[in-house]
Amino acid sequence: MPKEPAPRRRRPATSPSMEQYIETIAELQANKRVCSVSDIATHANVSRPAASRAVRELSGKGLVEHQSYSYVVLSPDGEALASRLSARHTTLQRFLADVLRYDDAMADREACRLEHLVDDEFVARLAQLTEFVEGDPQSAAQWRKRISRHLEGESRGT
Repeated sequence: MPKEPAPRRRRPATSPSMEQYIETIAELQANKRVCSVSDIATHANVSRPAASRAVRELSGKGLVEHQSYSYVVLSPDGEALASRLSARHTTLQRFLADVLRYDDAMADREACRLEHLVDDEFVARLAQLTEFVEGDPQSAAQWRKRISRHLEGESRGT
């Protein structure tokens, strides 16, 4: 009799806002090793009560560890989510800059917005497309020239 696959552990659903908090905490931890709710509020440009509510919600989802008046630390699940979000951002930013020819600042801003809205399959396919386009440096250079000319023509209304 065939063995049944192990049940997949489901990641608690998170909103784009909650994912932004995860990214903020990961960044603060990377820079300072520890972070407080006040640090999160300052970095995210939100009120301390808003940051506190977010931390409580993230704690309830098992994504952070936090006790009142203590530091906030990503749990293993929170670290995994932060890592996944970072990889998504990198993939999207690379596609926008290398394939669609966005300038780096615009590619970064758009990647920040998109990373919370698209699913894993979409990001995986963009990564494959980017690798395909970049796979042959000579073809990639020709492709970049063609897309740049096309985009310039569109911006001039031709």
